[in-house]
Amino acid sequence: MDSGLNHIIEYLKLQRGMDFCGYRLSTLQRRLSVRMSQVGALSSAAYWERLISDPAEPDRLIDVFGVNVSHFFRDPLVFEMIGQRLLPELIESKIEAGNREIRVWSAGCGGGEEAYSLAILLHQTLKKQQGSWRSYIFASDINGQALQQAAQAYYPREKFKDTRLTFLDKYFEPTDNGFAARQFLREMVQFSSDDLTSLERMSPAESIYGSFDLILCRNVLIYFDAELRERVFEKLYHALGCSGILVLGNAEVLPNQLAEKFKTIDVGCRIWRKASR
Repeated sequence: MDSGLNHIIEYLKLQRGMDFCGYRLSTLQRRLSVRMSQVGALSSAAYWERLISDPAEPDRLIDVFGVNVSHFFRDPLVFEMIGQRLLPELIESKIEAGNREIRVWSAGCGGGEEAYSLAILLHQTLKKQQGSWRSYIFASDINGQALQQAAQAYYPREKFKDTRLTFLDKYFEPTDNGFAARQFLREMVQFSSDDLTSLERMSPAESIYGSFDLILCRNVLIYFDAELRERVFEKLYHALGCSGILVLGNAEVLPNQLAEKFKTIDVGCRIWRKASR
Protein backbone atom coordinates (compact mmCIF):
# COMPACT_ATOMS: atom_id res chain seq x y z
CA MET A 1 0.00 0.00 0.00
CA ASP A 2 1.22 3.52 -0.82
CA SER A 3 2.48 5.05 2.44
CA GLY A 4 0.60 8.30 1.82
CA LEU A 5 -2.67 6.46 1.23
CA ASN A 6 -1.99 4.26 4.24
CA HIS A 7 -1.60 7.30 6.53
CA ILE A 8 -4.80 8.79 5.16
CA ILE A 9 -6.78 5.58 5.76
CA GLU A 10 -5.47 5.37 9.32
CA TYR A 11 -6.34 9.03 9.91
CA LEU A 12 -9.93 8.60 8.68
CA LYS A 13 -10.37 5.60 10.95
CA LEU A 14 -9.02 7.52 13.92
CA GLN A 15 -10.96 10.73 13.28
CA ARG A 16 -14.25 9.41 11.88
CA GLY A 17 -14.33 5.70 12.70
CA MET A 18 -14.54 4.80 9.00
CA ASP A 19 -12.31 1.85 8.09
CA PHE A 20 -11.31 1.67 4.43
CA CYS A 21 -8.55 -0.91 4.94
CA GLY A 22 -10.47 -3.60 3.07
CA TYR A 23 -11.36 -1.47 0.06
CA ARG A 24 -9.59 -2.09 -3.22
CA LEU A 25 -6.47 0.04 -3.18
CA SER A 26 -6.63 0.90 -6.86
CA THR A 27 -10.12 2.33 -6.35
CA LEU A 28 -9.12 4.38 -3.32
CA GLN A 29 -5.98 5.71 -5.04
CA ARG A 30 -7.99 6.75 -8.06
CA ARG A 31 -10.59 8.54 -5.94
CA LEU A 32 -7.88 10.18 -3.83
CA SER A 33 -6.35 11.54 -7.03
CA VAL A 34 -9.73 12.99 -7.96
CA ARG A 35 -10.01 14.74 -4.61
CA MET A 36 -6.45 16.05 -4.80
CA SER A 37 -7.21 17.51 -8.21
CA GLN A 38 -10.40 19.13 -6.88
CA VAL A 39 -8.54 20.96 -4.11
CA GLY A 40 -5.42 21.71 -6.16
CA ALA A 41 -3.06 19.53 -4.11
CA LEU A 42 -0.06 18.74 -6.29
CA SER A 43 1.44 16.11 -3.97
CA SER A 44 0.45 13.64 -1.28
CA ALA A 45 2.23 15.82 1.28
CA ALA A 46 0.25 18.88 0.23
CA TYR A 47 -3.03 17.01 0.49
CA TRP A 48 -2.05 15.56 3.87
CA GLU A 49 -1.58 19.08 5.22
CA ARG A 50 -5.04 20.03 4.00
CA LEU A 51 -6.58 16.89 5.47
CA ILE A 52 -5.24 17.51 8.98
CA SER A 53 -5.75 21.29 8.97
CA ASP A 54 -9.29 21.53 7.52
CA PRO A 55 -11.88 20.00 9.94
CA ALA A 56 -14.34 19.41 7.09
CA GLU A 57 -11.90 17.69 4.71
CA PRO A 58 -12.09 14.16 6.25
CA ASP A 59 -15.84 14.13 5.62
CA ARG A 60 -15.38 15.37 2.09
CA LEU A 61 -12.82 12.66 1.36
CA ILE A 62 -15.10 10.00 2.84
CA ASP A 63 -17.81 11.16 0.44
CA VAL A 64 -15.36 10.78 -2.46
CA PHE A 65 -14.23 7.33 -1.30
CA GLY A 66 -17.85 6.20 -0.92
CA VAL A 67 -19.17 7.58 -4.20
CA ASN A 68 -21.98 5.50 -5.71
CA VAL A 69 -23.42 6.08 -9.19
CA SER A 70 -26.95 4.86 -9.84
CA HIS A 71 -30.33 5.65 -11.37
CA PHE A 72 -33.92 4.61 -10.81
CA PHE A 73 -34.73 0.96 -11.57
CA ARG A 74 -31.13 0.25 -12.54
CA ASP A 75 -31.10 -3.23 -14.13
CA PRO A 76 -34.83 -3.34 -15.02
CA LEU A 77 -34.99 -7.15 -15.04
CA VAL A 78 -33.98 -7.23 -11.38
CA PHE A 79 -36.70 -4.79 -10.38
CA GLU A 80 -39.24 -6.58 -12.55
CA MET A 81 -38.41 -9.77 -10.63
CA ILE A 82 -38.80 -7.92 -7.33
CA GLY A 83 -42.10 -6.30 -8.27
CA GLN A 84 -43.74 -9.14 -10.16
CA ARG A 85 -42.59 -12.12 -8.10
CA LEU A 86 -40.66 -11.48 -4.90
CA LEU A 87 -42.90 -8.88 -3.24
CA PRO A 88 -46.18 -10.71 -4.04
CA GLU A 89 -44.70 -13.97 -2.72
CA LEU A 90 -43.42 -12.19 0.38
CA ILE A 91 -46.81 -10.66 1.08
CA GLU A 92 -48.55 -14.00 0.60
CA SER A 93 -46.23 -15.66 3.09
CA LYS A 94 -46.79 -12.82 5.56
CA ILE A 95 -50.55 -13.22 5.30
CA GLU A 96 -50.27 -16.95 5.94
CA ALA A 97 -48.16 -16.25 9.02
CA GLY A 98 -50.54 -13.55 10.27
CA ASN A 99 -47.80 -10.91 10.00
CA ARG A 100 -48.48 -7.63 8.22
CA GLU A 101 -45.06 -6.03 8.60
CA ILE A 102 -42.44 -5.79 5.84
CA ARG A 103 -38.84 -4.75 6.48
CA VAL A 104 -36.43 -3.81 3.69
CA TRP A 105 -32.82 -2.61 3.73
CA SER A 106 -31.06 -0.84 0.86
CA ALA A 107 -27.42 -1.21 1.94
CA GLY A 108 -25.13 1.26 0.18
CA CYS A 109 -28.06 3.30 -1.09
CA GLY A 110 -26.06 6.16 -2.62
CA GLY A 111 -28.37 9.02 -3.62
CA GLY A 112 -31.53 7.06 -2.85
CA GLU A 113 -32.55 5.96 -6.34
CA GLU A 114 -32.61 2.27 -5.40
CA ALA A 115 -34.51 2.85 -2.15
CA TYR A 116 -37.19 4.96 -3.81
CA SER A 117 -37.48 2.41 -6.63
CA LEU A 118 -38.18 -0.23 -3.99
CA ALA A 119 -40.68 2.05 -2.28
CA ILE A 120 -42.57 2.48 -5.56
CA LEU A 121 -42.78 -1.27 -6.14
CA LEU A 122 -43.82 -1.93 -2.55
CA HIS A 123 -46.49 0.77 -2.72
CA GLN A 124 -47.79 -0.69 -5.98
CA THR A 125 -47.97 -4.17 -4.48
CA LEU A 126 -49.53 -3.24 -1.14
CA LYS A 127 -52.28 -1.12 -2.67
CA LYS A 128 -53.73 -4.34 -4.09
CA GLN A 129 -54.04 -5.82 -0.60
CA GLN A 130 -56.88 -5.49 1.86
CA GLY A 131 -56.28 -4.36 5.41
CA SER A 132 -53.45 -2.26 6.80
CA TRP A 133 -49.75 -3.02 6.44
CA ARG A 134 -46.66 -1.66 8.14
CA SER A 135 -43.73 -1.23 5.76
CA TYR A 136 -40.25 -0.11 6.73
CA ILE A 137 -37.60 0.73 4.17
CA PHE A 138 -34.19 1.56 5.65
CA ALA A 139 -31.51 2.96 3.36
CA SER A 140 -27.93 3.50 4.50
CA ASP A 141 -24.64 4.76 3.13
CA ILE A 142 -21.38 6.28 4.37
CA ASN A 143 -21.54 9.10 1.85
CA GLY A 144 -23.04 12.11 3.63
CA GLN A 145 -23.47 14.13 0.46
CA ALA A 146 -25.34 11.30 -1.22
CA LEU A 147 -27.61 10.89 1.81
CA GLN A 148 -28.38 14.60 1.73
CA GLN A 149 -29.37 14.27 -1.91
CA ALA A 150 -31.53 11.27 -1.08
CA ALA A 151 -33.37 13.17 1.65
CA GLN A 152 -33.99 16.12 -0.64
CA ALA A 153 -35.15 13.72 -3.39
CA TYR A 154 -34.52 16.02 -6.36
CA TYR A 155 -33.12 14.21 -9.40
CA PRO A 156 -32.11 15.20 -12.97
CA ARG A 157 -33.99 13.69 -15.89
CA GLU A 158 -31.21 11.27 -16.83
CA LYS A 159 -31.79 9.39 -13.57
CA PHE A 160 -35.13 8.16 -14.92
CA LYS A 161 -34.07 6.48 -18.15
CA ASP A 162 -35.42 3.10 -16.95
CA THR A 163 -38.51 4.48 -15.20
CA ARG A 164 -42.03 3.89 -16.51
CA LEU A 165 -43.95 7.03 -17.40
CA THR A 166 -46.84 5.93 -15.18
CA PHE A 167 -44.47 5.76 -12.20
CA LEU A 168 -42.98 9.12 -13.09
CA ASP A 169 -46.41 10.77 -13.19
CA LYS A 170 -47.65 9.20 -9.95
CA TYR A 171 -44.61 9.35 -7.71
CA PHE A 172 -42.74 12.47 -8.87
CA GLU A 173 -43.37 16.14 -9.53
CA PRO A 174 -41.65 17.91 -12.43
CA THR A 175 -39.08 20.60 -11.63
CA ASP A 176 -37.07 22.95 -13.85
CA ASN A 177 -34.22 20.46 -14.26
CA GLY A 178 -35.79 17.10 -13.46
CA PHE A 179 -38.19 15.60 -10.95
CA ALA A 180 -38.80 15.58 -7.20
CA ALA A 181 -40.21 12.65 -5.25
CA ARG A 182 -43.67 13.31 -3.88
CA GLN A 183 -43.99 13.68 -0.13
CA PHE A 184 -45.70 10.33 0.48
CA LEU A 185 -42.88 8.52 -1.35
CA ARG A 186 -40.18 10.29 0.68
CA GLU A 187 -41.98 9.31 3.87
CA MET A 188 -41.72 5.63 2.97
CA VAL A 189 -37.91 5.59 3.25
CA GLN A 190 -35.69 6.27 6.25
CA PHE A 191 -32.12 7.26 5.34
CA SER A 192 -29.20 7.02 7.73
CA SER A 193 -25.40 7.09 7.81
CA ASP A 194 -23.95 3.64 8.34
CA ASP A 195 -20.64 1.92 7.63
CA LEU A 196 -21.51 -1.43 6.07
CA THR A 197 -18.05 -2.76 6.85
CA SER A 198 -18.26 -2.05 10.59
CA LEU A 199 -18.90 -4.96 12.93
CA GLU A 200 -20.21 -2.72 15.70
CA ARG A 201 -23.75 -3.07 14.31
CA MET A 202 -25.37 -5.82 12.25
CA SER A 203 -27.89 -3.39 10.73
CA PRO A 204 -28.56 0.38 10.64
CA ALA A 205 -29.14 1.76 14.13
CA GLU A 206 -32.48 3.24 13.06
CA SER A 207 -33.81 -0.23 12.25
CA ILE A 208 -33.35 -1.24 15.93
CA TYR A 209 -32.78 -4.85 14.90
CA GLY A 210 -32.18 -6.82 11.72
CA SER A 211 -34.59 -9.53 10.64
CA PHE A 212 -35.07 -8.01 7.20
CA ASP A 213 -37.37 -9.62 4.66
CA LEU A 214 -35.40 -8.17 1.76
CA ILE A 215 -31.88 -6.73 1.52
CA LEU A 216 -30.43 -5.11 -1.57
CA CYS A 217 -26.65 -4.68 -1.51
CA ARG A 218 -25.85 -4.06 -5.16
CA ASN A 219 -22.62 -2.86 -6.75
CA VAL A 220 -21.05 -2.20 -3.35
CA LEU A 221 -19.06 -5.33 -2.58
CA ILE A 222 -17.08 -5.05 -5.81
CA TYR A 223 -15.08 -2.26 -4.15
CA PHE A 224 -13.94 -4.51 -1.27
CA ASP A 225 -11.13 -7.04 -1.13
CA ALA A 226 -11.95 -10.73 -0.59
CA GLU A 227 -11.56 -10.70 3.19
CA LEU A 228 -13.79 -7.68 3.68
CA ARG A 229 -16.40 -9.05 1.28
CA GLU A 230 -16.67 -12.25 3.33
CA ARG A 231 -17.09 -10.23 6.52
CA VAL A 232 -19.86 -8.12 5.00
CA PHE A 233 -21.59 -11.20 3.60
CA GLU A 234 -21.71 -12.68 7.10
CA LYS A 235 -23.20 -9.43 8.36
CA LEU A 236 -25.88 -9.44 5.67
CA TYR A 237 -26.67 -13.09 6.38
CA HIS A 238 -27.29 -12.42 10.07
CA ALA A 239 -29.34 -9.30 9.25
CA LEU A 240 -31.78 -11.33 7.15
CA GLY A 241 -34.83 -12.80 8.80
CA CYS A 242 -35.99 -16.38 8.28
CA SER A 243 -36.26 -17.00 4.50
CA GLY A 244 -35.12 -13.43 3.86
CA ILE A 245 -34.04 -12.48 0.35
CA LEU A 246 -30.66 -11.06 -0.67
CA VAL A 247 -30.13 -9.19 -3.96
CA LEU A 248 -26.59 -8.46 -5.17
CA GLY A 249 -25.11 -6.61 -8.13
CA ASN A 250 -24.40 -8.11 -11.54
CA ALA A 251 -20.71 -8.75 -10.81
CA GLU A 252 -21.22 -10.08 -7.28
CA VAL A 253 -21.67 -13.68 -6.12
CA LEU A 254 -22.03 -15.45 -2.79
CA PRO A 255 -18.79 -16.73 -1.24
CA ASN A 256 -18.40 -20.50 -1.08
CA GLN A 257 -18.75 -20.71 2.70
CA LEU A 258 -22.23 -19.14 2.51
CA ALA A 259 -23.51 -20.90 -0.59
CA GLU A 260 -25.14 -23.74 1.36
CA LYS A 261 -26.89 -21.23 3.62
CA PHE A 262 -28.85 -19.80 0.68
CA LYS A 263 -31.16 -21.11 -2.01
CA THR A 264 -30.86 -19.65 -5.48
CA ILE A 265 -33.91 -17.78 -6.74
CA ASP A 266 -32.43 -16.32 -9.92
CA VAL A 267 -28.68 -16.50 -10.54
CA GLY A 268 -28.89 -14.13 -13.51
CA CYS A 269 -30.50 -11.43 -11.39
CA ARG A 270 -28.22 -12.31 -8.45
CA ILE A 271 -31.07 -13.15 -6.06
CA TRP A 272 -30.88 -15.67 -3.21
CA ARG A 273 -33.12 -16.71 -0.33
CA LYS A 274 -31.79 -17.51 3.14
CA ALA A 275 -32.21 -21.22 3.74
CA SER A 276 -34.30 -22.35 6.70
CA ARG A 277 -32.37 -24.14 9.38
